[in-house]
Amino acid sequence: MKVGFLVLVLILEPWRPQAWGAWGVNLLTRWRLFLFARMPRVGAVLWLGVVGFPLLLMTGVQSGLGWLHLGALVPLLVLGLGIDLRGPLAHLRQGGMQIPPYSEPNQSVRAVLDEGILGSYQRFFAPLFWFFLLPGGWGPLLYCGTALLVEAEPDGLFYRRMQAGLDWIPVRLLALTFALVGDFEEALYAWRDPDRLFLSSQELLQAVVHGALGSGQANGGNGPFEALEADQLTSAEGLIWRAVVLWGVSAGLATALLGGR
Repeated sequence: MKVGFLVLVLILEPWRPQAWGAWGVNLLTRWRLFLFARMPRVGAVLWLGVVGFPLLLMTGVQSGLGWLHLGALVPLLVLGLGIDLRGPLAHLRQGGMQIPPYSEPNQSVRAVLDEGILGSYQRFFAPLFWFFLLPGGWGPLLYCGTALLVEAEPDGLFYRRMQAGLDWIPVRLLALTFALVGDFEEALYAWRDPDRLFLSSQELLQAVVHGALGSGQANGGNGPFEALEADQLTSAEGLIWRAVVLWGVSAGLATALLGGR
């Protein structure tokens, strides 16, 4: 059923108003600001208020609608409001239009690419991973709520540890996906480079993406963290779409093997 929800959301994505992509995040942001003014800023306590309470509320609503056989509407709505692929792709597309396609490699291309890739991970792939792994619509709400707290209080150790735990598996799964649908040799070189053993999960993802786009060192390139050419932003869009297709097919196969659960 969740695979069907994903297909439906992706089909409707081109016709969804742009503002809807941020509606769910804006709602969580307002709830966070409301609690910030009324609760002590103790990591675990505030996290339970910002993330835990909406999870319980959503579970109660889904159980109530279950009596009317409408419980499936809750995870569908959460998925539709919790993931956004159009925004990161638009960022890459606009960056490619602003930078001349035949310009010399420069750091501005790298900045646009890194922001677009990280946006696609945080706003689509990570919430989608936890959507499939956790019951109901828990996944997108859990990840997006935690990410909002990290963004609001980057020095909060509890929030950063929570997000690091939530990022560990999906980042590496997405990095492997990019390697499979891109330049595998370059991506693997970037992943296994001993100089980058202590990168954070998100920095590792960016390095692997640079390698998957063929800008690594395995074939004498400039290296994953060097300047990139503008046309690689278009290649990054294709890389993301191939990853989306591979994740969708893999989720469908996994669902079929598990008997539709």
